[in-house]
Amino acid sequence: MELTLVIIMLAVGIGLAASVAITFAAAQREADQRGAAQANAAPDRNRVAASILFNLLLFGGIEAETARREIRRGAGLAGPVTSGIDIANWGERFAKIASPEQRTWLLDTAVRLVADRTTPVPLRQYAALLDLSFSLGFQTDALARLREVYGFDYVDHAKDARPRGADRAGISTPLYSRDQRETADLLRVLGLAIPADRAGIIAAYRKLAAQHHPDKVFSETAAVQSEAAARFIEITRAYEILLSIYLE
Repeated sequence: MELTLVIIMLAVGIGLAASVAITFAAAQREADQRGAAQANAAPDRNRVAASILFNLLLFGGIEAETARREIRRGAGLAGPVTSGIDIANWGERFAKIASPEQRTWLLDTAVRLVADRTTPVPLRQYAALLDLSFSLGFQTDALARLREVYGFDYVDHAKDARPRGADRAGISTPLYSRDQRETADLLRVLGLAIPADRAGIIAAYRKLAAQHHPDKVFSETAAVQSEAAARFIEITRAYEILLSIYLE
């Protein structure tokens, strides 16, 4: 009887030990796989980030070698880059392998690298920043805040690219002055009416921005580009102001 009890206890002990060993081995394999994935993700994440920044700088008319130098100096990224990418697609790719802090860093770095307090940012470059902001999971209010931090203008084709202070005399509204129109007027710019909510404003803006995005008419005549740019800036300005009003 005692022998049988001892055998049973030994069997139970061996079973528990085996179970613990199997569980530990599985956990170790998962940790190893996670570590390997992170090790593989870091170089790819850096290459994606560098490529996004590289193409953003090219949109501003910077030479390729100068762009690489700026990325090394300003972002600490020295790896290979890919040209001719779609900023939105690569931004989404970066977002999948990056932490929230890394996504915030990339948008901040992008704005910092393209910002120039004396020369307006080309509209195509600003549109690419909008694409990046959306694809990283932000809205343009995040970009608007960074614009204020780094203090840059973007080209307003409807006003012959006049910068922030050009219309201070009061005849027309400068691009960056705080819009004083009624909320209803701003909503009408996006094709909305009161009552409205943040989700509806975001949806309306994305639809209109896709229709009037500068890349849609990039090969058209200057007149067509100017008209599209004016509309794009109008809806973007209204959208950014409305986001500061409709917080939920």
